[in-house]
Amino acid sequence: MTSTAPPSKRKPLLDDLRSRTRRSVRVLTHWWLRGGLILLALVVLMVPFYTATEYYLDQKYMSKQKEPPATEVDATTAAAAERTAKELPAATAPVVLTYHDIDDDSTSEYAVTPAAFDAQLAALEKAGYRSLTSEEFANYLKGGPAPPRSVFLTFDDGPKGLWVNADHILARHRMHGAVFLITSRVDDRPYYLSWREVERMAGSGRWDFQAHTHDLHRRKQTDAAGHRASALSHRLWLRDRNRLETRPEYHARVTADIKSNLDAFKRHDLPKPQLFGYPYGEATEHGDLPRGMTLQELLHKEYLATVANETPDPLKPPVAASRRAAAERTVQRLEVVRSTTAEQLLADIAQWTQAPPVASDPLTEPALWTSSDGSAQRGIDVFTEHRPFPGKDQRHAAADYRALGSVDWTDYRVDATITGLGNRTNQAAVAVRNRSKDPVVINVGQRAVTLNHGGHQAVVRKLAPKSSHTLSVTVRGATTTARVDGSTELSWTAKGIAADGLTGGFGIRVGSDGPGIAPPAFSALHLSRLPQKTPAAAGVRQAVAESAPLAVDAYWASTPGVRAPFEIKDGVITPLTRGARSVYGAYQPARTQHWTGYTVSGKISKLYDPRMKGAIQVKVGSPQTITVQVSHSRLEVLSGNADSQILVGAHTLKTADSHEVSATVTGGSTAISVDGKVRMTLPAKGETGGVAYAAYRDTNRSSWPRLADLKVAPVADPKVVPQAGE
Repeated sequence: MTSTAPPSKRKPLLDDLRSRTRRSVRVLTHWWLRGGLILLALVVLMVPFYTATEYYLDQKYMSKQKEPPATEVDATTAAAAERTAKELPAATAPVVLTYHDIDDDSTSEYAVTPAAFDAQLAALEKAGYRSLTSEEFANYLKGGPAPPRSVFLTFDDGPKGLWVNADHILARHRMHGAVFLITSRVDDRPYYLSWREVERMAGSGRWDFQAHTHDLHRRKQTDAAGHRASALSHRLWLRDRNRLETRPEYHARVTADIKSNLDAFKRHDLPKPQLFGYPYGEATEHGDLPRGMTLQELLHKEYLATVANETPDPLKPPVAASRRAAAERTVQRLEVVRSTTAEQLLADIAQWTQAPPVASDPLTEPALWTSSDGSAQRGIDVFTEHRPFPGKDQRHAAADYRALGSVDWTDYRVDATITGLGNRTNQAAVAVRNRSKDPVVINVGQRAVTLNHGGHQAVVRKLAPKSSHTLSVTVRGATTTARVDGSTELSWTAKGIAADGLTGGFGIRVGSDGPGIAPPAFSALHLSRLPQKTPAAAGVRQAVAESAPLAVDAYWASTPGVRAPFEIKDGVITPLTRGARSVYGAYQPARTQHWTGYTVSGKISKLYDPRMKGAIQVKVGSPQTITVQVSHSRLEVLSGNADSQILVGAHTLKTADSHEVSATVTGGSTAISVDGKVRMTLPAKGETGGVAYAAYRDTNRSSWPRLADLKVAPVADPKVVPQAGE
């Protein structure tokens, strides 16, 4: 409504309104100003308290780190490292090591000194080993290919020595460790890590954390007599009720502990653990649980796999990291203690390494034999010298070749010549499928040969009486076939046992009739791998000409049925995973196993460090997959199957951050070129298979090597193969 007041009266009203508005603004301004000043005063007052609190918490929960001096690798250890690098596969199942504390002050056998730890990592580095993250190890267990020569460093319990002493040593050697935490004891000072230290360690990228129970890493009373055993694997004695726990009570207690462990990881923003470490490493400890769900079944509901330490008899389950261990979901670890030297560690790792079943003369490798007759006998002279046993009451001897490193062996042949067979009952034997669910032993005497399986005699054949016989034993799939003197044949086929339950290595046995009588001797022994066939491709095949590996939706698999963590954009393949230092992907593996007559080429870039590598693989899925691997100054070519590859060639490259790589695959050869200058031609026997890309980096904070301009094209004439130097 329009004002009707005269102008003379309207002006005082406006002035009054302006005055009131100014007063209101001043009041509001004063309150805001006063509020701000009060808030500032509170902040000023709180800062000292906050600083003091943080200082107190840091003093209590953040131990001061130490920088141990670098340890030089002595000449003996350096020589051992060079032998390891030369003799062992370039890619195979990782060996899992377990440490406890890294500490100078402790005298415990389980506390390795920082200097010894540094020397061990230096020796591993010199021998060409890299260390895996838990994610990489899990990928192997899920069916991914064997990584380049690797160890998986694990640390039990979570002592603060890992933060104080081990962290800087890991950083020095660019290694990675996995700590198996007892979550109820984190912050239990002064021995254990604090959650603040755990957070710092996780943030460094050098560590990840796995499960070691919440509060069941202790021994408790398990019967009325007061005996104590692992609280995890035993039912407890309830003293107030004068009885053992029932199975439901045991299940509820263990399940609650697992939940508490997982909740602690979640509360502290740690990834859910994939692995569980048994307290005291006692995976094979026999609990007193009645029939029903086993402890392993309880654990496998939440964890991918369990790990245990070396058992009193390392030839019994659980087995070292291998395809069989992955199937059983329990892996044995090699324990490192205070007295373990760097040289001894390398020797132990060599024993545990999964090697291919190939040896021209195993009798010349005494260090690779392990006594399996219960004696402490070393060496293999007793099997080769045809003289009485050294022990007065000894009647037999047995030893296994690569006992710990032959877990996955199948499709192999053992040829032996046995001499000194008497006319009584002295015998010699070749045992195959060792440590499997159906081991087979072929016993040869002067007049007869028997085939035993699973401890039972299955087949008997008579022989023409001779003091010497030749024996050939073939292991193929579920069938074991033996031939004596090239004619007498015995055969056994296992039934109802999965393929991974039938794998295993071989050993030799000799026995004599009595004291002073020499047992037979092995005068010759040979181990060879049987010709392998590429598995038949399943599903719809894709022609080489139809391939589109750089399509945005192209399917690359890291493990069977799991898509590789690749981003494909603008013609470049970039790995995306954060928690790993290696990545692998095979292009359409189920549809490309028949491929041959093709050339694959691409540019691998971002090779800023010698430890950063990229690799193109061809004939993927065949027994002779070829890996063409480049760093900024070196080419390495590996050959073998998905579980074991050997280095077949290496060249120095002109140092560069990127290299052009190509490989031409035909039925007769694989021709390799890098930067158009370095060429290598490998013979082939008609193996077929597709392509894959793998990348490796020095830390999980480094950028990934990338693959650009990847092309797969048919070869115009598969019979024409480029030769070296053309």
